[in-house]
Amino acid sequence: MNTSLLRKDFRLEPASCYVDARCPRYKVVVPAERDLSPLLPYLNAVAKVLYYDPEEPALVFRLEGWKVAVRKDNVQIGPVPDMEIGRRAKEKVEAFLEKVWSERDSLTPRYEPHTLPPPLEIYKLLPRTNCGRCGELTCMAFAVKLASLEAELSDCAPLYEDPRFKEAAQKLEALLS
Repeated sequence: MNTSLLRKDFRLEPASCYVDARCPRYKVVVPAERDLSPLLPYLNAVAKVLYYDPEEPALVFRLEGWKVAVRKDNVQIGPVPDMEIGRRAKEKVEAFLEKVWSERDSLTPRYEPHTLPPPLEIYKLLPRTNCGRCGELTCMAFAVKLASLEAELSDCAPLYEDPRFKEAAQKLEALLS
């Protein structure tokens, strides 16, 4: 009996959010070997989750810069520029999923739905100094990155250096956890 979560085969599909032919982007689509629904609450407990709906069931998380969508019958990973990067992404995501599944007995699953707040809600709690120390030109750009888990809250130095922002930092930490 096959104990793998995912099948060996996969395909690349155009990522619908990219339309620039000079910079093609694809998503990797990997069929599941079996129903992945039981895995989702464990992923919800340990991954950098952007979205989890137990009713659908679907979960979206970030891993090494890729956005990974897990549904009961497949996994989608993107964006990737070509087949070779797609293959590497599939291998890394598959290893992560297998690790979580193999360690499930020592994990506490989270069954609650999960969504991250919109960028504007995050922005309102940031210092709004546009200092650029986080690596972004504006606090709004930083808020967008935080909302998609492409940045870390700790990158905002004023939030932790200035005592005036202590309460906002605590609210943001709770909001983004």
